Amino acid sequence: MRAWVLLSAVLWYLTGVGWQRNSERTEKGFIYGKPGHPVKVYVKLHHNSPVLVCMDFKLAEKETVDPTYLWVGPNEKPLTGSNRINITNTGKLTVKDFLEPLSGLYTCSFSYKTIKAETQEEKVVKQRYDFMIFGKRSNRRIFPEPSIYFQP
Repeated sequence: MRAWVLLSAVLWYLTGVGWQRNSERTEKGFIYGKPGHPVKVYVKLHHNSPVLVCMDFKLAEKETVDPTYLWVGPNEKPLTGSNRINITNTGKLTVKDFLEPLSGLYTCSFSYKTIKAETQEEKVVKQRYDFMIFGKRSNRRIFPEPSIYFQP
């Protein structure tokens, strides 16, 4: 029996480390989008979601000109700030006191301008990021876990 408990603990630890290494989650707890691939996030009910960032790692390292962000919630309506939804000027989304009906697809459209130095020609670049957020009731891990498990 002791061997089974020890083996379970080791597997749980190793799996958790693997998730951190392969995820879009940063040390600050921010979760970045992945172009063309929805990022799955599990949030314990009645807790705050992690901070979802409306861009990927590569764009975060670049300077963007005139960035705009538009978040759309599971009801396919644009999200605005409220007592439960917090959206920053830099495109970061947090859902406070997460409830099961808030589960679903959250999409962010990010656009910015690029300017060619030689010609001063402007071009608008658009990118879409999808986050599937699921409310969960317990601390139990969900297998297999393809993306991110968030626990405050």
